[in-house]
Amino acid sequence: MDSRAAIIKELRSHLAQVAPMRHPEPPLPSGIYALDAQIGGWPRPGVANIHGRVGSGRLGLVLPALQAHTQSSQTVAIIDPLKWLYPPGLPGVDLQHIMLVRCGSVQSGWAATQLAGCGAVSLVLLLDPPPLSRDAARLVRATEAGQSTTIVLSESPDTSLTASVRLHCAGGGRVRIERGAPSKVTLSLGLGF
Repeated sequence: MDSRAAIIKELRSHLAQVAPMRHPEPPLPSGIYALDAQIGGWPRPGVANIHGRVGSGRLGLVLPALQAHTQSSQTVAIIDPLKWLYPPGLPGVDLQHIMLVRCGSVQSGWAATQLAGCGAVSLVLLLDPPPLSRDAARLVRATEAGQSTTIVLSESPDTSLTASVRLHCAGGGRVRIERGAPSKVTLSLGLGF
């Protein structure tokens, strides 16, 4: 073996000992079979943006994942800047494993970033924040560092947010999966929930 190949082999061996490669986590199942068949689940790590008017079923898309996480004793962080969420009204969710943060609109992006990046919370739900602007890039980097999933529910798509998955809830169980720019619709599902 020539010296160059030997050096590369030695370096790879050393790197494998000191900095083992992270294997990407599989996507987090949404708990809705028809949705998982199209998007593969919630990105992990990554950010999903679910947008639509209040009452259109946005929270219903996330509820099965909340149920699964909390019932398996995993903590879910919910940032609720508008203080509209009533956790006892979430059927099947173990409230002992909900971390509810009501920090106000100004700090909501910062709070989501801190929780997504801490490595102790694998699912973060951010409810109706103001446009994230500069916090959007920080949030994406934090999910990667913390190997977490962050789902942002908002009334309109946040164009500053680089979301791996973007869904539009149109009400009546109708969900449009958007790929790329928020206005580029590629698929529409009738989920019937």
